[in-house]
Amino acid sequence: SLKYRAACFLIENMPGYYYYEGEELNRHAVYFDALGKSKKQPEQILDSLHTLLGRFNRNALNLKEDIHEIDSAYLCENIDLAFLAWKKYPWNRHTSFDDFCEYILPYRIGNERLTNWRREYYKRVAPLLETLETDDPVVAASYLRDAIIREKGKPRFTMVRPGGYPSLDAFNALFFNGSCDDISQFALFAFRAAGIPCSIDFVIICGNYNLRHSWVVFEDKNGNDYVMDFFAEIEYISDKSYVRKLRKHKAYRKTFSNNIGAMRAMEKIQEDIPALFATPNYRFKDVTMLYSNNFLQTVSIPADMLYSPVPQNRIIYLCGPAWMGWKPVDWTVPDKKGRIVFHNQNTGDIVRLATYEDGRLSLLTDPFKIDEQNHRICRYAGGKEVNSATLFSKYPIEDDVVFRSRMVGGVFEGSDNPSFLDADTLYVIKDMPYRLITQVPVSANKEYRYVRYKGDADSYCNIAEVRFSSDTGYLTGKTIGTPGCWEADGSHEYVNVFDGVTETSFDHNTPDDGWAGLDFGIPQKISAIAYTPRNHDNYVKKGQKYELFINGKNGWKSLDVKIADSDSLHYENVPSGGLYYLKNHSSGNEERVFLMEGDKQIFK
Repeated sequence: SLKYRAACFLIENMPGYYYYEGEELNRHAVYFDALGKSKKQPEQILDSLHTLLGRFNRNALNLKEDIHEIDSAYLCENIDLAFLAWKKYPWNRHTSFDDFCEYILPYRIGNERLTNWRREYYKRVAPLLETLETDDPVVAASYLRDAIIREKGKPRFTMVRPGGYPSLDAFNALFFNGSCDDISQFALFAFRAAGIPCSIDFVIICGNYNLRHSWVVFEDKNGNDYVMDFFAEIEYISDKSYVRKLRKHKAYRKTFSNNIGAMRAMEKIQEDIPALFATPNYRFKDVTMLYSNNFLQTVSIPADMLYSPVPQNRIIYLCGPAWMGWKPVDWTVPDKKGRIVFHNQNTGDIVRLATYEDGRLSLLTDPFKIDEQNHRICRYAGGKEVNSATLFSKYPIEDDVVFRSRMVGGVFEGSDNPSFLDADTLYVIKDMPYRLITQVPVSANKEYRYVRYKGDADSYCNIAEVRFSSDTGYLTGKTIGTPGCWEADGSHEYVNVFDGVTETSFDHNTPDDGWAGLDFGIPQKISAIAYTPRNHDNYVKKGQKYELFINGKNGWKSLDVKIADSDSLHYENVPSGGLYYLKNHSSGNEERVFLMEGDKQIFK
């Protein structure tokens, strides 16, 4: 029978699945509950939790393996309820048994704690679907997604979570907050309980950030793929979708079953394999072609790129950069003629080749990328020619593009009265800032007691810092402005604009009405204004210690160590044509490799 075959499918693929048990999980799960109830920043919530409970300790948990813990009653209940949803709803008319097994039947998603989740979730979602009549699973998914949003509101996304906390189990996932993985977990529990086939697609490392990312994927009745990212609206995979535009080396789809063919091929050659591709973690398939705007079916690596010939009995890994390290994102084996060919590759992202032995990567090539236009391989080995370089950040400021764009159209004003009636315009911001501190001269013939910055429409008056100067120095006064911030917790009030700290900022609770200013007490003449955009604290900062590296055959080589004397760093005699990395030894965590194209940093 089909139920017998379903049981065989689950049992055959069960070895290797495990989970953690222990009171430590329950105690720290309150963090995810608090995310939805508190207006505080996630970091503040986590700090309070650490003060109360101490840091999360995974070593206090017990590891249990499914194959030793799951009994027949648990398995049979899961199978019966999965079949009930599969047969009950009309949107499953086009779902094959094989797809049912992979994308509806599984009793778990990752290595979350085991629960009897399916019955509870079915009770919650079934009433939301009572009046829906459709034979298309994507229509059903969109309908259910909208109903959940109406009932629960939008989830709160954050990458901040207790360090080492495992995947959320089904009941803690109901808090509907957390990382992209946490929110995707909830989505799969909810949609699969309703018999809607779905899975999680993911990237091991983004093409221009040190992060992995995951989202939910569906197929409509005609086999077309649709995506849901951060529980936003479900949309067809197209050039407009966020996950299609997201830079990625490779994209994969999670499966419950092992990728047996790939695992056996790898283990036949080598026993030492990176964890992600090793048994039993290799439970995904390649879907890169769905998400690529510039996709190559094959990429051949010229032999002259290798530092030395590679034996045929070695697996070659394609690796993407993550901080100062490299992460395997794909693999291949040299053919009988020694040719190294990778399949289904995106273009435009920095990669390099390596082997994996004794638990570590051994680099085989210099960093390179496949050009998006002509598909040629561009190598970044660093040449004999040297240039000067001026650096403004250690991480892509594209992350701050919303904040930076909100400053365009912002205006600095001077007035003789606190209500700014008939105020004079001192300066209007016309371009997005590209550095931490932008200083502009002011040609004002008058003196003003009151000055302010007022954001443009829809800007929420986003700004981090303002400094007014006269011919004799910086001006100070009483901070004035419009109270209220979007977070409603006092963390982003107007007073931040004049606190001298560039990582705090103003985020008003209305899109158009916010402003922040100073009352000098007496009229003053303004000769210059300096301003800082709201930011994620990745710009170069005065007084902090930085080290510039270039990548080579033996890894990273230091070029120079400097203490920044402004919001930029200037270096001489930098080898051209290399891959670089700016390390901040004073603070922060986010840093990313970059190229130099002319006088610009291009983060990759």
